[in-house]
Amino acid sequence: MQRQIESEECRRSAQVFLVDSGKVLTKDEHDTREPVKPFPRTIYLRALLDCLLVSGRLANPEDARFAIEAGHSIEWLSALWKSGIIAVEKSRQMMCTWLVCGYLLWRAKYYAHQLILVQSKREDDAASLVFTKEPWVGRISFMESHLPKHLKSCSFPKAGAFAHLYFPNGSHIWAIPEGSDIIRSNAASVWFCDEAAFQPEFGGAYTAAMPAIKGGGQAIMVSSAEPGEYHQLIEAA
Repeated sequence: MQRQIESEECRRSAQVFLVDSGKVLTKDEHDTREPVKPFPRTIYLRALLDCLLVSGRLANPEDARFAIEAGHSIEWLSALWKSGIIAVEKSRQMMCTWLVCGYLLWRAKYYAHQLILVQSKREDDAASLVFTKEPWVGRISFMESHLPKHLKSCSFPKAGAFAHLYFPNGSHIWAIPEGSDIIRSNAASVWFCDEAAFQPEFGGAYTAAMPAIKGGGQAIMVSSAEPGEYHQLIEAA
């Protein structure tokens, strides 16, 4: 019974799934003492998760209590909800990309028939966030494969192919290289562009993603600072 309750609480709340449950583990290659660890219960990560949920239209702005506690206004959160777009300028080692990967895993697990595109400059870089050859290598597949049995959705190896992760509910996480062709040819539920400032073809990808976003999809862009089209987009917002 307790496992059934926990499963339902995780389904209903990304905050419970990723943070409160302590069951989602990720790997920290820079930590020799504790390389496998749960997400820390820090307010900035909880606030970012709230912002991801709001921009994904999976939570109402007034319900984003951690984001509000962190100082984000209802007006700004409402703008996220209306646009479906969130862009994050980050410093390294802040776990922002890790948290986005956790959010994408939760969304794929608990919302059916989601097409989630994870984009980086090279396909190999994007695949390292999704799935490569073994479930403990890609970040999202690592999280999924380390869940307790009652919270798992995927059965490996059949759930994964290089750059792809498939869920029994029809959801699909697909790692793609930079550029606009794949984005233009597919109506994504979520487009996640990692290290967007370092992708020379970011502008074309952003333009190609807009029809899907305007149709109800979500755009998540995360990057450390670098002059270019992503920086110009941030400055113009």
